Amino acid sequence: MIKSSYIVLTSLSGLVGTFSLTLYFTAPFTWMPLPPPTATAAEILEFGNKYHVAILIDTWLQQFGTILSVVFALALLHLAKRSTTLAGRLTLLACTVIVSLSLAEGTFVLGSVQSGNNGNTGSMLTCFQLTYVFIHIFLLAPSLFLMMGFALKGTTVLPKFLITGSLILGILFQLLGVLALFDNRLLLVVIGILMLQNLWTIGAAIALWVRKVSS
Repeated sequence: MIKSSYIVLTSLSGLVGTFSLTLYFTAPFTWMPLPPPTATAAEILEFGNKYHVAILIDTWLQQFGTILSVVFALALLHLAKRSTTLAGRLTLLACTVIVSLSLAEGTFVLGSVQSGNNGNTGSMLTCFQLTYVFIHIFLLAPSLFLMMGFALKGTTVLPKFLITGSLILGILFQLLGVLALFDNRLLLVVIGILMLQNLWTIGAAIALWVRKVSS
């Protein structure tokens, strides 16, 4: 029997991780408006100086939220006893890729800030441009939701509609990832998918919590 404390910690990982990533994803539209990809070195330097603390907090939110979200996904596999299946191992691969890409983007962001502080505008511009390229690579990586949906299919750890929703969100994410290579306007649609994924995680975490209370 799974201990109730394990279920509680799993649910908290999903909720806190989602809250952190939501703050991170909404930062450019709320409390930290990003300069455009065509920004000059002077504009990027001004942005870095003005939002220095906000950039550090935003980078931390991304890393913290990503780790907790990955913990949530792996804990779901453990609860469903699907960790050693092929789909479970592919989910682990997706988790590894996501964490690696998150750390890479954080490196580019902090590299741009540090280069600007050191007066190295060339490195600052390069790191800044890489942060805009990163989104395309992230979308081409294996979808965690798609792999996790396949791994949880046929289990009772979550309601069936949530498992089906995970598969649908994963398919849309991968499809838009390819299409966005040819049309950057689709990146706005991707942000919508990311928000839906956050809502899915909240729903899944609550469903687990209800399971703990009712057991």
